[in-house]
Amino acid sequence: MDQREYGDHAALQDAAWRRRLRASAQADVKAMLRGSRRRRLERWLVTSMVLVAVIAVVMLLIGVGVFDRGPGGPGGGGPGEDPNAQHAVDLNRPFAMTPAEHWADGAAGIEPPPAMQVGEFSEAEVANVTAKVKDLLVASRLDPTMLRDHNPDRYLGLLAPDVARQLRPLFGGGNERQVQALVSMLDSGAKLLPVSPKVKGSMRVEAGKTGELVVHTNYVFAYAFTADHVDFPLDPMSVVVVVRADIEYVMRKGPRWAPGSLGLWYEKVDGFFYSISCDAYRKGFIASDYRDRAPSRNQAKHDRVTYFDPGADIPLESGCPS
Repeated sequence: MDQREYGDHAALQDAAWRRRLRASAQADVKAMLRGSRRRRLERWLVTSMVLVAVIAVVMLLIGVGVFDRGPGGPGGGGPGEDPNAQHAVDLNRPFAMTPAEHWADGAAGIEPPPAMQVGEFSEAEVANVTAKVKDLLVASRLDPTMLRDHNPDRYLGLLAPDVARQLRPLFGGGNERQVQALVSMLDSGAKLLPVSPKVKGSMRVEAGKTGELVVHTNYVFAYAFTADHVDFPLDPMSVVVVVRADIEYVMRKGPRWAPGSLGLWYEKVDGFFYSISCDAYRKGFIASDYRDRAPSRNQAKHDRVTYFDPGADIPLESGCPS
């Protein structure tokens, strides 16, 4: 074999290797998406969404305070509670009398961990990745272009090209329910009050497989919605929606991955909604249960503070009746 033939043969081998690598990466994308969607169906759509009806809340207010943690749990009186206490919603301070009252506003509640070398990733690379994950959380949960306009461009632009390409068709056209575990979008007609969402949670990093940095994110986002009228004292939760998002992101780099697979991926996805409109949820959006046209709910199994706690276990009950 002369030098030219050898060069042609090597080029063919290299092209074949790249095709196999790309095919393998595409298979990884599809398998990851199937597994992640299945997990979302199991957790977000069936077992872990917790909702409380306005009617049920008003009935609870007759006998207990807003956030009772007494032995009776939800519906049981706590020590020192006035059984006749009532709490009206203050739309100027919608988070008052909720566990989120003193949380940080918006992006200020998302604090990356201190940068340090982790596995193959240098201190500077880790700092860059965690900053990008923060941007991703802001783009998916707090940015008005996602919340109000349902425009995924900024969010998808922060992900690896292969996974962004797979997710893009799920935005619009009635497919929003398939991405509601990853992003927050307002239902049609629903409006947020002119206050920042409240945010609490944590982010940590660890080494993954070769060429991977794993970023664990676990945050609770609380959104305050407008109300058309308040004819009687309402619990603040009639206008506040809580979203727990426990998501593992993975940054991939190096020759192991095809070019389209380099960048951020999402893998393990868990979480729940609390005090949300079932009508909106079933379409893949968020709105307060104050405006729900079908206000029947299954009874919440835990006290409300639990649903605001990013350190609490993910509940296993479903809130929307099937």
